Amino acid sequence: MSLRVLLIALLLLLPVAASAGAFHTLQWEDLAPPAGDLMAPYAGFSDDQLATASELYSLHEWQRNNGQETESEGVADSIKRLTADLESQNLDVAGLLAKIDKTMIEYRHLQQQPIDALDGQQIRLPGYVLPLEFNGEAVSEFFLVPTVGACIHTPPPPANQIVLVKLNQSFTPSGLFDAVWVSGRMKVVASRHKLGYRDGDGEVSSTYQMEAVRVTPYGAE
Repeated sequence: MSLRVLLIALLLLLPVAASAGAFHTLQWEDLAPPAGDLMAPYAGFSDDQLATASELYSLHEWQRNNGQETESEGVADSIKRLTADLESQNLDVAGLLAKIDKTMIEYRHLQQQPIDALDGQQIRLPGYVLPLEFNGEAVSEFFLVPTVGACIHTPPPPANQIVLVKLNQSFTPSGLFDAVWVSGRMKVVASRHKLGYRDGDGEVSSTYQMEAVRVTPYGAE
């Protein structure tokens, strides 16, 4: 994730909860710990400087993940250009990249952490169904995910953006591209499931589990 995307994501991490009968309506941002303090070290930087640093960091990450043997001339030229741009503004480029690296490590750690206060709450949450256990076409266990196709391709969403749902009775989903509301008791329980991808198998981690009592189409409420 680039620093620019992180900036946008941090603005969205504000608690939102509303009542819907006996269940509290949550959004996916409510499942992640507040991350506002992560941007404190960048208070003195302009938006343009952060955008340039983010792009430069992404290119260095690409190099680190793919190795020098796959490095393209275009990537090297872009790194030189962006580095020169920041250095012309009297910025410590190496120090800035190290700071961003630390921020991203802390952010990825936060993405694995649950909100402990949600344990035991009766909530409802919108999302998309990724079936795990079938009985014919009926589903008795599934991952609830925030976006269409999440977990089908790698990488999966963060662990605190996936909810393992266990139903008290199975239901037949209308389709993987149709959003639903899931209502039930939230539990902070870590789990790992092996899933098959188009490019191989992988494990998906979740920090939440829901004992669901109702699944309804998103547009029905």
